Amino acid sequence: MEGAWFTELADELARCLTDAQVCADACEELLEAVRAQDDTELQRRAVSALVAPAAIARVLIDLIDHPPHLVLAACRLCRESARSAIRELEPMHGRLDTSAALPALRALERSCEALLEIA
Repeated sequence: MEGAWFTELADELARCLTDAQVCADACEELLEAVRAQDDTELQRRAVSALVAPAAIARVLIDLIDHPPHLVLAACRLCRESARSAIRELEPMHGRLDTSAALPALRALERSCEALLEIA
């Protein structure tokens, strides 16, 4: 699966990269919004939930030209960090506007899972 390995997975990889971009943007926007909150515990929990998926999604996007094992490893990390963030953010829904971040995290989790299943 070396060389242009991604040509066999082009649709799934494209979906995953698109979802990674949307997710990173949504997580970063929510991180910006949470800074305006006066609740330091809420800030701490939101930062804990959002930093990893945002950062890993950005790394995944940058790894497209690297060997497949690196891309797939980042994809696994993305999936797991998205799952964790979803679990952590869902209880905060009433206190934070998670209307963009939660769907973006769910989409990223699904697209990473789909890519990993066929890779």
